Amino acid sequence: MKNEKSYKGELMDIGTKNEVIVFNWLQMQKCKVIDFRQFKLLQGPDVDCSIVSIDGQVTFAEIKADQHIGDSGNLCFECFRINHFVVENMFYLGWGWRSAAQKLIVRNPNTGITYIFDFRNLRQFIGKYVDKMGKSFKNNILVTETDKQKTTFNFLIPMKELEKEKEKLYIGCIITGD
Repeated sequence: MKNEKSYKGELMDIGTKNEVIVFNWLQMQKCKVIDFRQFKLLQGPDVDCSIVSIDGQVTFAEIKADQHIGDSGNLCFECFRINHFVVENMFYLGWGWRSAAQKLIVRNPNTGITYIFDFRNLRQFIGKYVDKMGKSFKNNILVTETDKQKTTFNFLIPMKELEKEKEKLYIGCIITGD
């Protein structure tokens, strides 16, 4: 059964809870976190927060919860969505390509393991990975009936492939508590 709306319900609750956990962890690292989630202006470019480090550097981040990153061994990267009933914006890029953030922070709520990716390098890697896989990449596409109005197409990127390039792709893997 499709959800009535994709931004309500259990998945949204899991995402919101994980955002708060990541915010708290960042603050324990002596970073100042400015929460942008309620600013409508920043919902379009998919930026959840800015992180101000102890030395004053500012970084924009998008935070995602991915329950399967540990179970399946894949990073779920939203590629695009189709809005079935809207004339304007019927097709649009997913957060994976659209986000204006510099960092992608992905937390597995089941394990508490959190990955911090450099968005630019991750996107470049995904482009090269799709090219390398060719037609066989079709096995790495997950189609989700998001809700009654939308269908989302995701790329499943194997973590074992990301691990080979981890010094370029992500800052690290951390464990954050509940």
